[in-house]
Amino acid sequence: MRKRLLSVLLIGLLLITGMGSVFAQGTSQNLAQKYKNAEPGEKFLIGHITFHLGQEYAVMVYQSIEQACNQMGLKFKGAVANTQADWIELTESMIAAGAKAIIYNCPPAEVMPQIAEIANKNNVFIATYFGYTGDIWPGDYGPRWVIDNTPLSDEQTYIPVTLLMEKMKEAGKTKIYIQQGSKSTATISTVLINLGVYEALQNYPQMKLMGFQYGEYGYEGGRVGAESALAVRTDYEGMWSAADSMATGALKAMRDRGVEIGAYTASRDMEMTTAQDILKGRFLVTSGFAIPYYGGRLVPMLYDMCVGAWYPGPDEMLQTGKLTVYGKPGELEKLAAAAGIANHPSFTTGPTEENLKQILMHIKDKSPNYPYDFRLMSISKTKELGLKYDRTAGAGTALGAHDYYYVAKIKKFGSMDALKKHVSALYKYFLDISWMTDQKAAQEMARNFPPELKVEPIWQ
Repeated sequence: MRKRLLSVLLIGLLLITGMGSVFAQGTSQNLAQKYKNAEPGEKFLIGHITFHLGQEYAVMVYQSIEQACNQMGLKFKGAVANTQADWIELTESMIAAGAKAIIYNCPPAEVMPQIAEIANKNNVFIATYFGYTGDIWPGDYGPRWVIDNTPLSDEQTYIPVTLLMEKMKEAGKTKIYIQQGSKSTATISTVLINLGVYEALQNYPQMKLMGFQYGEYGYEGGRVGAESALAVRTDYEGMWSAADSMATGALKAMRDRGVEIGAYTASRDMEMTTAQDILKGRFLVTSGFAIPYYGGRLVPMLYDMCVGAWYPGPDEMLQTGKLTVYGKPGELEKLAAAAGIANHPSFTTGPTEENLKQILMHIKDKSPNYPYDFRLMSISKTKELGLKYDRTAGAGTALGAHDYYYVAKIKKFGSMDALKKHVSALYKYFLDISWMTDQKAAQEMARNFPPELKVEPIWQ
């Protein structure tokens, strides 16, 4: 009798679980149909507004969005916003031109509620790169801003900074110039990146951190920041920079002053110039999130939302690209083994020279054609054309990860609420890390961290 009762309860539980799954799927499909604003196969406009084009990252994102629109038979319109008013005015202009969806690269957080209001009013979907903060979240301002594509930057930072610190330890070097991102632009990236520095520092008590200027994610900002740092001292032995373009500018300023630390430089992005410097022995490592893939894949997602094929659940709104580190063949693997991270689930190397030739060099083309077929990432377009869905956009994983995951679903957080609390705490402690001068100072500050601030360098 007891066994029979347990069997009945188990069957009931399975039925309830299955019904819950079906209900969740049905709800997503219902929302997709409720909010759709176009029909499959329709040739509508997707707009793109970016914060600048003075950075290889921003240029590649722009190019890949345009490529994705062309591949999918959509219209494209791009623009640069220089002021907060520009973001609003360009949004309204693109909607007036027929945009069904708009993609924003590093928009000011202050304008996002108003942009979301405009999008809701006009039934236009919007998606962002680096769009959220501790207070501004997709999904909180109506049904139209429901996607943000931001790399989980502490994951990017922890691996390359660990490799840098290991190489410096082996060479008897300790002084690292830290170049932060920005206090006003893409601040979610700044706080996440800075957390990764903290995570790496826990294993290297001999390291001394200094400088801490902000490079504003561009070449010129990186150069100016380094000049300010050089005015204080010139005995830097290594550098961590929050972006490749910033690092390139900083290294130029240092070389102009006779300070050569290139082989002890780490950064994030994986831009063409950085890959070239790595192969020349003038740069150690960069952590890349396959920028053209990262940039273009929002187009098929938005298309699917527009035509009612898909609508994200609450834990699918925040996304992050999977990561690959690039350096000289063999060197990163040796450093990782010495540092004890060779088996870390986020440590993956990619072929720098092959990636440079087959992907990054296309940035110089008049009409770039990155090796991705973004139609393959669209649920609707693959059905329309009889194609097979491919999460890597036909690029495979030989040159990079070409994949992404939903941040709120990983065990480190487990829910959107836990992630929100974590990010809010990050803004309190990691928007500026000039307090992190060494491991002792970092551990002293850590006594103030609330439990919701997750500092373990694991992302699964």
